[in-house]
Amino acid sequence: MLVVPFYVSTDGINHQKEIVELGIRDFYQFMIDNPKVFPKTSMPSIQDYLDVFGPLAKDGIDIICICITTKFSGSYNSAMNAKNMLTDEFPDVKIEVIDATVNTVLQGMLVEEAVAYKQTGATFEETVAYINKIKITGRIFFTIGGMDYLVHGGRVGKLSGIAAGALGIKPLILLKEGEIFNNGLTRGRKKSKQKIVEQIINIS
Repeated sequence: MLVVPFYVSTDGINHQKEIVELGIRDFYQFMIDNPKVFPKTSMPSIQDYLDVFGPLAKDGIDIICICITTKFSGSYNSAMNAKNMLTDEFPDVKIEVIDATVNTVLQGMLVEEAVAYKQTGATFEETVAYINKIKITGRIFFTIGGMDYLVHGGRVGKLSGIAAGALGIKPLILLKEGEIFNNGLTRGRKKSKQKIVEQIINIS
């Protein structure tokens, strides 16, 4: 399994490759240490995908690339452009780019499922079909500790964010089929986590 990193900027000017130049734990520690700074991300370029796909294609290795939901990022399009460029040069190599319709941990689970399924003896086409089948069942339930990032990202208004923070209101959020949905409200962090657990149990 290989990762094509996103870029992260903590100052709005300079960008670092996640994992390669900025460790995941280091990034989260930065957010904890600098609560008033809101990092920005930038998607991988076509060249970033070519740098990963190219050596594999030269070795005749087929490629399945599972990208973050297209509702959140244009990285799928970058991967598709890289695929199209390599297909002409390596017509015998199979390259499939899949919109995961999710992100974070669930996207990683799809990658692990693809590897495990391929190791059972499934063909390239069977593995692609399997991932496209199971991805639509994916759900991410989560809540948040504070409203700052939702306000800064424009998902809620500033006044609504301030009011919600003052009242201890915690939104319950559901990610499915590539989109984020409001899945309820609670008051207090403990109750919000309890409600998320209940929702997960009920959906299963």
